[in-house]
Amino acid sequence: MAKELFTQVPRKLKNIIDEVESGKLGLPELQRGYVWKAPKVRDLLDSMMKGYPIGYLMIWDSSDSQKIKNIGTDNKPYSAPKSLIIDGQQRMTSLYAVMRHKEVMDEKYNQRFITISFNPFTRTFEVGDNAKKKATDWIYDISDVFLNEPRSFDYITEFVQFVQENREKAGGILAGAEKQTVQQNIMDLLALGDYNIPTLEINGNSNEESVADIFVRVNSGGEKLGEDDFILTLISVYWQEGRQKIEEFCKSAKVPKTGTAYNFLFEPSPTHIVRVVMSYGFKRARLNYAYKLLRGRDFETEVYSEKLREEQFVKLKIVLGKVLNVQTWHDFLKSIEAAGFVSKSLISAQNALVYTYALYLIGKHEYSMKETELRKIIAKWFFMASVSGYYTSSPETVVEADLADLRNITTGAEFIALLEGKIVAVFTNDYFNVTLPNDLATSSSRSPVWFGYCAALNALGAKVLFSTLTTRELFSPAATGTKNALERHHLFPKAYLGKIGITDDRDRNQNANFAFIEWHDNIEILDTSPAEYMKDQLVKIPPADKSSIYELHALPDCWENTDYFDFLKQRRALMAQVIKKGFERL
Repeated sequence: MAKELFTQVPRKLKNIIDEVESGKLGLPELQRGYVWKAPKVRDLLDSMMKGYPIGYLMIWDSSDSQKIKNIGTDNKPYSAPKSLIIDGQQRMTSLYAVMRHKEVMDEKYNQRFITISFNPFTRTFEVGDNAKKKATDWIYDISDVFLNEPRSFDYITEFVQFVQENREKAGGILAGAEKQTVQQNIMDLLALGDYNIPTLEINGNSNEESVADIFVRVNSGGEKLGEDDFILTLISVYWQEGRQKIEEFCKSAKVPKTGTAYNFLFEPSPTHIVRVVMSYGFKRARLNYAYKLLRGRDFETEVYSEKLREEQFVKLKIVLGKVLNVQTWHDFLKSIEAAGFVSKSLISAQNALVYTYALYLIGKHEYSMKETELRKIIAKWFFMASVSGYYTSSPETVVEADLADLRNITTGAEFIALLEGKIVAVFTNDYFNVTLPNDLATSSSRSPVWFGYCAALNALGAKVLFSTLTTRELFSPAATGTKNALERHHLFPKAYLGKIGITDDRDRNQNANFAFIEWHDNIEILDTSPAEYMKDQLVKIPPADKSSIYELHALPDCWENTDYFDFLKQRRALMAQVIKKGFERL
């Protein structure tokens, strides 16, 4: 067995709280800031009061002089923590905030107190509200109990006296047994400071790869985290404003408002932004390199230095400003729309968007390319990457190789030539004649090649089958009302195929059996043979336009009278050629 990187150390809650208070133990913000709701804090305290286990704490003994952000906003005796909490943060933030009456910063970056009430008669915890504030039998905010611990005897006596006086005012009495119950229960509440919390302390000499791997793998009841979250942690630690900017950009992309990141194509997450920043600004796709960079590692000497870390964060601030520039973001998305991907529904691979954005930024800022030239090559690149699944397998390895090839590029012309060469290496004649038709032999509704076919129709300005409107117009989110403007129509209806003995949906729902038509046309078409329903639909197609419409929609001549499986084979080959033609139009 490998040597254990951690030591099990039992610790009392009050000692942990004291270390947090002094700044010896740091608690950097993680993925979502403080996200627990008050009822969850109430349940945590109730479990502790009943003697239940509440999970362990994981601490990383940080051996360098990091400037770690601590819990709360007060100044600390320690200028830099000796250790960091990397698992169990939500629990410790909750307990610290309650026991020391400290504000926490929530996921929206608002400061707030956590108020938990306690009934010393029933040992019940509840979230503090106005009713509890007015009730004479409740301690409205248990923070008062912990803050008065040095004078606990006097505090308990005063509370009992307060309850007794209010009972007498109401015409009642506080019995001796009740007094003892109240006294004992408040003492038990204070005794939570002696609650034992199992602690795993990770060796301070453990490298970031090991710590990040632990960070990713270990989950003590919270939400799963990834190595990109570890990077976000480092950003929170050293540059909280930067983390906030990333979060705000991502949130704005979801809310319709002009002048923000909002759009119809993509809602980036903080993880996506981290990957763009690292690929574009630091030329690193592998995130294990990224968190070493942000901790100030010199890859030649293998030595960490605070000076190098500070330099990397200066660079990060510049890079992030460019990545989050709203105008640049929307200019990039125009390249995606130019490629025919005009709707979020057509984008199957978010990695393709993320890494294509990094390439766009490289072309724009490092080679000062004209927008028209940059948009054209980026549109072609995204089309290739999306259709072929370029980033599907081992994306970090693929991006690392592409970034390595860019090291010797010095001009926009060379940048275009490099990307064109990579596109040609994927989009060969064999790809369009053999690979692509085979890839189209699928019933997956989110097949990249199907979306590529749809994007090609948009790029070619194709009209919807049996309609005077283009696919681009009807794919637009603005075209959708209570029903989708476009519907996928079975060219050979499912019910008809069932009648002739084809009952497997993997056969009936083949991509090659679908065409987009307007929803009201789909209602009109009954589950009859294509030879029968096409008699009525053909009158909607001008004879002079039939040949071009059939070509764009990859329909073989007399397809409606063809054997179904022969039809699928012929149409896949024609769809591949439509995709090729759409790409060539770019």
